[in-house]
Amino acid sequence: MRKHFFVIIVALLLTVTVCVAGCTSNNTSPTPSASATRSATFVPKNISGYRNYTNSSAGITIQYPPSWQHAEPGGGSYAPIAYFNVSGVDTSFTIVSESFSGQSMTLDGFSQGLITALQQNATNFTYTLSNTALAGYPAQKIAFTLVSGGITRQGIIELTLVNDTGYALTYEAAQDVYPTYVGIAQNMMQSFNITG
Repeated sequence: MRKHFFVIIVALLLTVTVCVAGCTSNNTSPTPSASATRSATFVPKNISGYRNYTNSSAGITIQYPPSWQHAEPGGGSYAPIAYFNVSGVDTSFTIVSESFSGQSMTLDGFSQGLITALQQNATNFTYTLSNTALAGYPAQKIAFTLVSGGITRQGIIELTLVNDTGYALTYEAAQDVYPTYVGIAQNMMQSFNITG
């Protein structure tokens, strides 16, 4: 049951992100997400021994360890594209996308919407925000801790906007488990590619 914690939260966050974007889009003149330019030197990380996951309809690929399970939850406009976890371990890795077509969404707006939603839906939420790259595109990274169900959880979200679509990759785990798998999660994020 605990492994599905963040799948539910991320779905909720994207719903709130759309609302936040609509409420704030008149305050500034944001650069449309379609202007994101991929680094000419980007090559997705190829991890020996990892399996390839491809979702043609979502236009993404990623690699994941063969010992991890994966599923495509489906069912609704805010469902994750893919979900990965270690059987019997309190950890998860999700990929979520959201279309912002017709909205004036920026990368800053996308990340701030997620932060606001987490602040409203979790207790003892703390975070740091930094710039990074995801699939060769400008991205932001949210490193966070929060408490859910009496358990302190730790995680990272890397997110980017490409052609009016937001992508959020999230790794989260119980705080005592987090260090064990964070290196794998970072490898997965570096292997992520947007093909569509």
